[in-house]
Amino acid sequence: MPIYEYHCQSCSRKFESLVMKRDETPGCPYCNSENAQRLMSACGFVSKGTGTGGEPTVTRSAATSGCSGCSASSCAGCGV
Repeated sequence: MPIYEYHCQSCSRKFESLVMKRDETPGCPYCNSENAQRLMSACGFVSKGTGTGGEPTVTRSAATSGCSGCSASSCAGCGV
């Protein structure tokens, strides 16, 4: 069950939603509109043992602007 990012066409806000089916489009949690478009998201993964002391570090795709020390699951989660 992936989490997708969406952009509401009605209120222009971005939000994330856990979806059960790939073709499911959730309603906007801000304005309740059903007019949301899924966005292309950059993926990240955890690479174990690359930080100081062997703790896991998050490695982001080269297409995203890196946030050092960010603990959010996506850039939309940390407000960048």
